[in-house]
Amino acid sequence: MESTEKKIFKHGGSWAVDLPMQFAKQLDNQSVVIENSPKGLLIRPKNALDTMEQDPLFRQFVRALGIHAMKHPEKLHDVEEVWDEEWDDLLEGVDIEAE
Repeated sequence: MESTEKKIFKHGGSWAVDLPMQFAKQLDNQSVVIENSPKGLLIRPKNALDTMEQDPLFRQFVRALGIHAMKHPEKLHDVEEVWDEEWDDLLEGVDIEAE
């Protein structure tokens, strides 16, 4: 894996870093994702697999849904009662079978 050292600098009210030309040319689009990991920052091209699950609040949202479902099981419905063509369109190409 190629790497290079760059300094961060003040740019307006933010901090910035210039990407070397050889890295920038590899990007399919102008959007990148910056991830904070135990090894440091990772800058990578944004792709179709970047989803709402990566949002820091997603885990909290799903937990709240579960808590609400446990407190109010009477509001839950059988999937067969609520499934319609709109769901088919929304989930086209997604494997929905339980593993």
